[in-house]
Amino acid sequence: MQSDLERARQELEIARTNAERLWAEYRAYESTLDRSRGVAGPEELQLLMESSEWTRKKYAAEHALFKAENGTPGIVGSRGEYKWVTMVERDISTLLRLCPDVVLGKYLAVTAIDGGTLQLTEEEKSRGWWTADEGKVYREYYEGREYRDDWQVAYSPRLSSIHGLPDETRECCAGFDEWYVFERECPVSEIEVFVNWMGFRLYDSSSKECIDRFWEQMARLSPESYIADGTVFTFVTRNGGLFKSVLAAFSTEPTPDP
Repeated sequence: MQSDLERARQELEIARTNAERLWAEYRAYESTLDRSRGVAGPEELQLLMESSEWTRKKYAAEHALFKAENGTPGIVGSRGEYKWVTMVERDISTLLRLCPDVVLGKYLAVTAIDGGTLQLTEEEKSRGWWTADEGKVYREYYEGREYRDDWQVAYSPRLSSIHGLPDETRECCAGFDEWYVFERECPVSEIEVFVNWMGFRLYDSSSKECIDRFWEQMARLSPESYIADGTVFTFVTRNGGLFKSVLAAFSTEPTPDP
């Protein structure tokens, strides 16, 4: 009988092979198209959907194999004083429900929500949320940094509840949310957003340049924790007790159906 570990390795190999093949087919097909037409046709969309689906299966298989080998709720690692875990089919609301101490009594800097930036309502401003001209969000490209006038970090007051936060007040359907958590009021500065990079995973050696920039930013900002719901769900913290609590909580939390 095939063991869980053998099955996980086999499923990862299948997912990797199919994802690579389908993306190669997609890129080959895309190279034949007139990009000026502006609208994707049904065949292009079908190839894109199939490629994306097998990529999601690959990420899930990566996590399943690590869990089978190590008995953790996701892929875990460390960098300097920080420990991190990535998981699939998880979100910020579940983290807050299981471990509210991640944010209670602390301050947030929200750099992304549903792939964009958090545009504060008048009610949120009246509750102490704020932005600053110096606190810009940007994206790094080979050509340089991209800024937009409405890309600003949204800063919270000291939090006394997990309710009324952006994961609850905004109807976000695609994830791609990114929060930094501070023990003291957040330092105001420019922050690069990482969660919107497709494929951003802290264990992915092929994204070394991007991951190095992430860790350089973490060293500069020195948050207690980082939370991102993107390609995978990522939690990073330098609070060792909090990290153990998060691992323990998710170890017993059933993984929802994708």
